[in-house]
Amino acid sequence: MDTHKRWKIKFSILMVILIIIIYGSNYLVLGDAEHIISYIWTHLGFIPVDILVVAFLLDEIIERKEKEAMLEKLDMLMSTFFSEVGNELITQLSTVNKYKASTENLKSIKNWDQKDFENKLAELKGTSIDFQADITPEEREEFLENLRTFLVSKREFIINLINNPNLLEKEEFTGLVNAILHLDEELEHRKDLALVSDADFGHLNGDMQRVYDKLVHEWVYYLKYLHKHYPYMIALIIRTNPFDEDADVYVKD
Repeated sequence: MDTHKRWKIKFSILMVILIIIIYGSNYLVLGDAEHIISYIWTHLGFIPVDILVVAFLLDEIIERKEKEAMLEKLDMLMSTFFSEVGNELITQLSTVNKYKASTENLKSIKNWDQKDFENKLAELKGTSIDFQADITPEEREEFLENLRTFLVSKREFIINLINNPNLLEKEEFTGLVNAILHLDEELEHRKDLALVSDADFGHLNGDMQRVYDKLVHEWVYYLKYLHKHYPYMIALIIRTNPFDEDADVYVKD
């Protein structure tokens, strides 16, 4: 028997002895056995009620705390995702996007407060970000090759993300990871990207638009999280804003 169990047994025996002493002294002093029995009986009746209330209450509190802790870890995981994949993917897609005006207001995130982030997220949930790769047929192969090479280099990292069972709690982020994996698979199966026709590129453009739309939403959510919990971390994101062509990582003033 280990030390922990022995301690429990000794403590239980001590408590039983104290109960006997307390009720025994009560009987010796007052001599009212009926009152003692009635008192014990009444309180025994409340034990199941106490257990029921405490069990459900504690279970609810513990479950909520565990979920909050898990979501906190997932939000921090997004930091790794954007460092490894998200920021570069946004840059590659934003650079060729014909509809840059649809993300124009994301240049001004340095002036946003928490309400601005919440409003932007509400707006993004109701609409889709316009995206169309505006590149010539001559540039198409190089662009797709660079995109494929990047996604292949990050494939193991992305698969590790999708294998995280807790990720299912964040439906939007899960959708983004699945969309990236699908785009990676589409590009991987096209061994010769020079053979991509206009119609085929239109299909790939739809896959890129799906990734871009979800990516922008998660990027804004991620910044909202940083702004609230880690304001010192958002400064770097502002200086490397992928939607701002004039962004500069070096601090100027």
